[in-house]
Amino acid sequence: MAALPAMAAAAIGLVLLPAGTAEAEDGQWSVLPATSTIGKRPCFYLAAAPGQRLTDAVTLTNRSDRPRTFRLYAADAYNTARDGGFAVRGPDEPRRAAAAWTRLDRERVTVPARGTVGVGFTLTVPDRAEPGDHPGAVVALEEPPEAPAATGIGVRQAVAARMYLRVTGPTAPALAVRDVTVHRRGGAAEISYTLHNTGNVTLRPRAGLTASGALGRRLLDRGITGLPAELLPGQEVRLATRWDGPPDAEWAQVTVHARADGTTAQGRAAYAAHPPLAAVLAAVALVWSALGAASGRMARMSDRSPESTAPHRAGFACFVGRPNAGKSTLTNALVGTKVAITSNRPQTTRHTVRGIVHRPDAQLVLVDTPGLHKPRTLLGERLNDVVRTTWAEVDVIGFCLPADQKLGPGDKFIAKELAGIKKTPKIAIITKTDLVESKQVGEQLIAVHQLAEELGFEWAEIVPVSAVGDSQVQLLADLIAPLLPESPPLYPEGDLTDEPEMVMVAELIREAALEGVRDELPHSIAVVVEEMIPRENRPADRPLLDIHANVYIERPSQKGIIIGPKGSRLKEVGMKSRKHIEALLGTPVFLDLHVKVAKDWQRDPKQLRKLGF
Repeated sequence: MAALPAMAAAAIGLVLLPAGTAEAEDGQWSVLPATSTIGKRPCFYLAAAPGQRLTDAVTLTNRSDRPRTFRLYAADAYNTARDGGFAVRGPDEPRRAAAAWTRLDRERVTVPARGTVGVGFTLTVPDRAEPGDHPGAVVALEEPPEAPAATGIGVRQAVAARMYLRVTGPTAPALAVRDVTVHRRGGAAEISYTLHNTGNVTLRPRAGLTASGALGRRLLDRGITGLPAELLPGQEVRLATRWDGPPDAEWAQVTVHARADGTTAQGRAAYAAHPPLAAVLAAVALVWSALGAASGRMARMSDRSPESTAPHRAGFACFVGRPNAGKSTLTNALVGTKVAITSNRPQTTRHTVRGIVHRPDAQLVLVDTPGLHKPRTLLGERLNDVVRTTWAEVDVIGFCLPADQKLGPGDKFIAKELAGIKKTPKIAIITKTDLVESKQVGEQLIAVHQLAEELGFEWAEIVPVSAVGDSQVQLLADLIAPLLPESPPLYPEGDLTDEPEMVMVAELIREAALEGVRDELPHSIAVVVEEMIPRENRPADRPLLDIHANVYIERPSQKGIIIGPKGSRLKEVGMKSRKHIEALLGTPVFLDLHVKVAKDWQRDPKQLRKLGF
């Protein structure tokens, strides 16, 4: 899990002091995760599958000259309604998720003067726990409170070590912007809106604000500050931002755009400022005069073709086909950068990967799917389900058929299923044309055309391409764009994929691991990134990101193949994948890889769930 900011202060009937650093605010005492073999930890970063049990420990340090007694408890976290800050529940409030699953070895502990005490705890994830993030904290509440002699009133101080628990399984980042309102206040306007994390993972939101006038004139375009550093799963926060100097006479549409971890959302509201009647009449007279003066010019130009005002289009197009048909390579070529891993091994892609192509006239969201095949394992069945679910929801289907292979039973099986999808336009894409002569390409084009005729449907287009040779790739984009629905862009300019960074890092490691392995091994390899944490105490100009990942195989006999003699093979995997990871994240990384056995995970529902399938 990516590193998150240090513990912030919160108060619910008590004072919570920060625990993200070595000391509390008053320097008297602190509570932190026990030091691990990796080093000091600012927070607990834990991951577990449903039914799994974890053990850890918290360290209490007393820097004062007298003993202190604390009440220890586990608490669930939430966002404060005021500003979305991270906060934890009080000791007597209900405990539902991470707090309910945590059992401390001791609930009260006395720490001697200038001493340190460690307390262990066990966290047991229920069998039916919902996948995703379950944030919380281990809180140390000083007890009894000190009372100043003059007033007899004391303040109960507490420090909490944050706990970020991720229950493994399918994660679904999702964000909504709701209830946008605009209120004029003197010479400014206040724009209020609600951010709602509707997914199951913690989000780090960013937002922007735009306003467009009645004739499309851009009135406002800027980022929004003051957002919560993180928005916890299921949480919603009401926020506001100021618009200085809005027009005095204008109708406008105000839009709040939000994005976080590959998911986007927006909400809109109307703004209307009514000018004095005299100003309205003057504006009408000005427009009427301009129209009269332009009427002669318009008559003289009537024989010219008007400038194109084609509407913007945006939508989803998926690439389907047999394994190793070139779908991922084609996706990368259209996007212009690597968003999907590639390999000469079939069934490399194991989940849908979205690549985003930005054009002046359209935005193409390309969905690369696993290859449809005859399944031999539970994993294979689930991958096929992913493909069928995807092509039922997209606007355009691209059927990839390699030019260097004649149509086979697998191609005909997929084409027959596509024939049953009546309303969605289908494009036949002949891939890998750089591997064959033009005559063979022509024969494949004819065969593909006849295939559709036999099944009683028509291709919207048939186009040969070479993603490696960059032949007719842009033509393919030109053919897809008109088939998409009229729509504004679905993703912000500059986004190339909505894949979470941890998933992309895991895929880059798996891509490197696939190179040079034996034929029976590729399908047995899975990779899970356990955590991504910025290295502490690094200079600002020399950051380092620690990535800890596990490479899973199915049998102990496969371990030696992945590791290699004296670890040489695993070292090579780390070196190759690290280069791509650093290019993706834009920062140096330290990659810690471990090889683990998950016995027959492709056939085991529990193991599949643990590995995210």
